[in-house]
Amino acid sequence: MKSVCYYLCAGLFFGQMSVSAQSTDKDEHILVNDSMTIDLPAVFVKGERPLVKVSGGKLQYDIPNLVRNKPVDNAFDVIGELPGIRKEGDNITIIGAPATTILLNGRKSSMTVEQLVELLKSTSSSKVRRIDVMYSAPPRYGVRGGAIDVVMENDKNFRDILKGEVSLTGTQGHFFSPSGRVGLSYVGKSYSADVSYSASYGHGRQEEEMTAQPAVDGKSYDIRQQDWNNYSDLSHNIRGAFDFDLRNEDKLSFSYTGRFYNPNMISRRGALTDFVGIQKVETGLELKGGSDLHNARIGYAGHNGFDAGLDYTFYKNDDIQYLDNTFEKEDVQTIETFSRQQVHRGNFYINDSRKFEKEWVLDYGADASLSDTRNESDLSIDDTEAAEGTFRLRQKDYSLGGFVGFSKQFGENISLKASFSLQYYKASVDSAGKKKILWEQVSPFPQLTFTYKVIPTGMFVLSISSDKSYPSYWMTTPNTYYMNVYSSVIGNPDLKPQLSYSFQLNYILKSKYVFGLFANILPDKIQQMTYQRHDELRAVFQTINMDIYNMYGMVAVLPFKVGGFMSSRLTLMGCAIHNKGTLYDISFERKKLFGRAELTNTFFLTAKRDFSLELSGYCISPVIQGLYDIERIHNVSAGLVWTFAKDKMRLTVRGNDLFEGSSPVTRVDEQGQRSRMKLWQDTRNVTVVFRYSFGGYKEKERKEVDASRFGTGI
Repeated sequence: MKSVCYYLCAGLFFGQMSVSAQSTDKDEHILVNDSMTIDLPAVFVKGERPLVKVSGGKLQYDIPNLVRNKPVDNAFDVIGELPGIRKEGDNITIIGAPATTILLNGRKSSMTVEQLVELLKSTSSSKVRRIDVMYSAPPRYGVRGGAIDVVMENDKNFRDILKGEVSLTGTQGHFFSPSGRVGLSYVGKSYSADVSYSASYGHGRQEEEMTAQPAVDGKSYDIRQQDWNNYSDLSHNIRGAFDFDLRNEDKLSFSYTGRFYNPNMISRRGALTDFVGIQKVETGLELKGGSDLHNARIGYAGHNGFDAGLDYTFYKNDDIQYLDNTFEKEDVQTIETFSRQQVHRGNFYINDSRKFEKEWVLDYGADASLSDTRNESDLSIDDTEAAEGTFRLRQKDYSLGGFVGFSKQFGENISLKASFSLQYYKASVDSAGKKKILWEQVSPFPQLTFTYKVIPTGMFVLSISSDKSYPSYWMTTPNTYYMNVYSSVIGNPDLKPQLSYSFQLNYILKSKYVFGLFANILPDKIQQMTYQRHDELRAVFQTINMDIYNMYGMVAVLPFKVGGFMSSRLTLMGCAIHNKGTLYDISFERKKLFGRAELTNTFFLTAKRDFSLELSGYCISPVIQGLYDIERIHNVSAGLVWTFAKDKMRLTVRGNDLFEGSSPVTRVDEQGQRSRMKLWQDTRNVTVVFRYSFGGYKEKERKEVDASRFGTGI
């Protein structure tokens, strides 16, 4: 909870294809005989398959070739290898995009970000066929703004064959965390079935060192605090998908996704807080809780551009926290928190596409959703109910939207894709019979993607998009969560949705070098910050809407090679950021210039390229985030990949964050608010992965679940 969110950027890179021939004697000939043997005595051809192409405003990456010799073994790490993507920890962003949504096979997931990340981590990299990067996603995808579409393989060339894959992973950080997965699929003449199961045990540690100098009733205090958190969880994933081929190449699909967290796993936290010159307080905390997610989906995809779908999601989450504050005078304060959330949500969408003369394409569609969420919390301090964290709320959300758009190819050099969406959204809360409208509004969303090939080797890509993001269901509750005797997290029932407007202009030279400009305007940016109260010795973390959150930047991506044994990519980025807002009685306006440099190198250690080494690193200069000043961040990682047994087996060894430079130091020094926090996160680790494939297994494409607003956030 006591973490600092920061927004940073990465680069964009395109693959290369080159063919060259050399002959020293114009009288020499190339002869092809009946056995198709080609004799090239003085001619040689050197080729490299393109890793990306631009199609319909999308950057389509050929994943099997991109990660062939990379130390990646799951779908989440594959996304991090894309030159247009920045991956830091579990955060994925596209350069120039204010927000990034991960799609699976063309549709938005109903899972939370954390759940989707874990799902991708449990999915083999060999199952990813292609990834499309969109700076401005068309509305038929069910999202707006930047999006990454992970396309799973659906190989029907092999029929009546059982295929599968088994993978075992061990990660050694502060503790050891094992995981495993198995998947089976069968493809028939007109149907297919795919089932998979994965289990993951995560065990880690996080530490924080905090100092603060608050002023209460005009008197200054000095506070020193050491926090630690040993966390563990055991999760199970079950997935099943069934597809049926109908006439005219139409397809009917059914799927089920189940995700379960063991409720008996206990995470322990602790803190030692020194109110200098006053007393010391020791905090012990135990937290346990489980969650279940069930999703059933049915979809129909027609051969003529028509598609429709309906899904239902049920989510349940229960958390129990026991906290003891032991004071030097042997006084003990006990705090108990019971938090519960239950969500029922249904979604429906229908899209259609029509082609006209002269390559005009018209897209249109509509979607609707309804959710019913119950949030409950019981907070007691010293066995006495505390009103500040006790509530019963029922929230209902309604959404209805539609869009119309078109695309057109003008000759060989110009293409245009544009759309206009309109969405009605209403959210209401019922608490003890008293109803309140959180928000009710109609919002327009324009979108445009324009490509122009100025020369055979140079192309401009322009993207303009807009979007709206909503706070999670739990953020808008009046909850209070105590982390220790000094710090707590509180909700904000007055949170508003966050708007975003994005502009990106990239120039792609020789399908290889990229130079880009971008601008992001985010009114009502949703951001968590810390505030030192003036009436008591207490710091609160609360999520607010900022007035201004603007970012402008430029990027250059420069790939290069050294002989045939080394492939590298250098990404350089510079940004200007402008933040303005109000946190309680603190009004701030801050500006900052910052930059990022990243270098990735792959060394091929054998002629067959079945043994390779990757060495990568990045550095980010100091940056701001609201009231926070974030000091320099750096990361150096390395990995080895060995493929053997005719590519059926693969062993990967990877060392992450070797010098522990990715844990930030944050400071606040603004209008009497003074604090410093050093985070130590369990990011330095060694991961070993063994993967065995049989039957040429390729996982089938499937739709995912959207639960982005679920969870109590504890």
